[in-house]
Amino acid sequence: MGKENLNILFLAPHLSTGGMPAFLLKRIESLSKFTNANISVLEWCDYSHTFVVQKNKIIELVGDNYYNFGNLYSPEKGIHGEKKDLIEFLYKKKFDIIHIEEIPEGFDSFNPFNKKLLKELYNKKHPWKIVETCHNMYFDPDKDKLYEPDGYACVTQHHIDETFKNRSALKSLISFPIDKNIQSKKSRDEILDEMGYLKKGEFHIINIGLWTPGKNQKYALNIAKSLYEKYGFTYIFHFLGNQAPNFKEYWEPLMKDIPPNVNIWGERNDIDKFFGFADLMLFTSDWECNPIVLKEAISNNTKIMAFDLDHYGNEYLPYITPLTNDVNIDKYNLIDTIFSPIKYKLDNVKNTPFNFAIEHLNFYKTILEKNEKRK
Repeated sequence: MGKENLNILFLAPHLSTGGMPAFLLKRIESLSKFTNANISVLEWCDYSHTFVVQKNKIIELVGDNYYNFGNLYSPEKGIHGEKKDLIEFLYKKKFDIIHIEEIPEGFDSFNPFNKKLLKELYNKKHPWKIVETCHNMYFDPDKDKLYEPDGYACVTQHHIDETFKNRSALKSLISFPIDKNIQSKKSRDEILDEMGYLKKGEFHIINIGLWTPGKNQKYALNIAKSLYEKYGFTYIFHFLGNQAPNFKEYWEPLMKDIPPNVNIWGERNDIDKFFGFADLMLFTSDWECNPIVLKEAISNNTKIMAFDLDHYGNEYLPYITPLTNDVNIDKYNLIDTIFSPIKYKLDNVKNTPFNFAIEHLNFYKTILEKNEKRK
């Protein structure tokens, strides 16, 4: 089916934190393990030296094939020089596919991805083919798209059916996989004992995500507070995720009224531990594209409470107890969910990391073969 050892460049606006770098990390892990693809990563902007858990893992995987904006450009050369340097770099490396994480028209918020450079990158005279992935729900391609890629690797069916339905490029749904191999090898009690939480009669609830209004940790804190007032330390909450300076206006006031049964952990590189002892994951986000953390919770066989957002298309309904947005109802539903059997089993999972890798490879090859037929 064409060239086997594809030379792929993943171009990302940043590798700092959040769903996009996590998705990219899983792409690289899966393609590296199950295919012969040669993988490179170009970070458009070295956005943070603080939130680097995912970035460090990506660099560890690709080694010398990691590049960033600073390594490619000299600011004094100006726009024309930057364009020339990038194109020369891409020709030198002979990439077959440039897979852009996030829509490049939106890169300006990180570091100027000027329109001249974008026009040159998308010029059809070049040998590489471009694939894009959108990781958000607010981009409007019919209004804001300047150049059409050769393909859209969509993370949610909603992007195919709605967001990009009027675009002419090839589309493929490649959703984040279920990976049972990420489960902790230690028992719940072993992990709790290590962390100093092994106490009979306590139940542990986790919330994972960047502290932003969309992640809605405020609602989870309200549930925690209500349960503490009635049950004391019976229900212990653990919040994982970084508190980025640009969202300080949201999370800083919340830190002033943390209930005693709540632990704030920040960004962690051992999330498997928390899934390993969690009795439930409380995911209160009310503004999501296709949340990776839900797939991670399912992979860990964790009970889940979450809002069933319309654009999920019932994808997660078999796995979750839906939140109602009423603290008095949800706090009791939370208790019922903890004490009830889990809703799902991980038998016969089709969306595995292996299939995830092969779906990428097949989509890339389809794009390249389509181009060959045009010649």
